[in-house]
Amino acid sequence: GNKSLTSLYFDPDESGITDVGWDAFSKLLCDPSSIESTYLSNHIIGTIGDNQDSSPLDIREYLELNEHPHPAIYKILESHSDIDIEPFFQWKLK
Repeated sequence: GNKSLTSLYFDPDESGITDVGWDAFSKLLCDPSSIESTYLSNHIIGTIGDNQDSSPLDIREYLELNEHPHPAIYKILESHSDIDIEPFFQWKLK
């Protein structure tokens, strides 16, 4: 996965990105198909577009989660509401 790209700047209104393209960015930031896929999603990038309200809401929310100390945990808990969190207590994750 990405370990170095932190920003991808462009003007969303001028870029011609379609809904399919935004869906691809969304899946890159948080792939909800499985817990492992969510865990392996991108948690490094902080900007896609121009960091304004012109990017879709889910993209902005995932980018905001990437600012947290452990974004993978936040994304897993948000994307998999049916997860059994008991193992997290056993692992003493904070």
